[in-house]
Amino acid sequence: MMTARAAANPITQAVAGTIQERLQQAERPVVIDVWAPWCGPCRAMEPHLAAVRSEYVGQVDVWKINADKEPDAVHALKIFGIPTLIVYREGQEVTRRTGGMTAAGIRSLFERAIAADPAPVHAGPADGERWLRLAVALVLFILAAFTGWPLVLLIAAAGVFFSAIHDRCPIWQGVKARLGWSGAK
Repeated sequence: MMTARAAANPITQAVAGTIQERLQQAERPVVIDVWAPWCGPCRAMEPHLAAVRSEYVGQVDVWKINADKEPDAVHALKIFGIPTLIVYREGQEVTRRTGGMTAAGIRSLFERAIAADPAPVHAGPADGERWLRLAVALVLFILAAFTGWPLVLLIAAAGVFFSAIHDRCPIWQGVKARLGWSGAK
């Protein structure tokens, strides 16, 4: 439900139960900003997001979701860290980024939103595959515990665990951004 303040604000407050419906009905690409008032990176990123948003008025809509007030929306969007920006076009997720971003990084997301043919970015493993990898990592860790903690099993467990969560890890996203690695394949 939108408040009067949200209706007057150029940033739409998304509602958990209707996000998918609203994304399907959106006339323009949508960037969803998942944030919280206590989040330092969220507050640091807000001026950059506001500046970029003003450059794309009428081309891209920005919806803000307060993670503390909309936990159902956070769960529905499979958010594991904040700040997270998710780009949707024609109701389909195009890309997402977790962690603080510069104005240039935010601008690249907006550009991707309005691109003629935004090729979807590999979003990581599917949910079933993610859970399978986590289970395998747990089994390897337990096996290591019962066999005297051999380094090879611990490294294998860490590698399998990381393969399950790397796309949702804000630290890894920051390292990739720092190294200039994009998520596109």
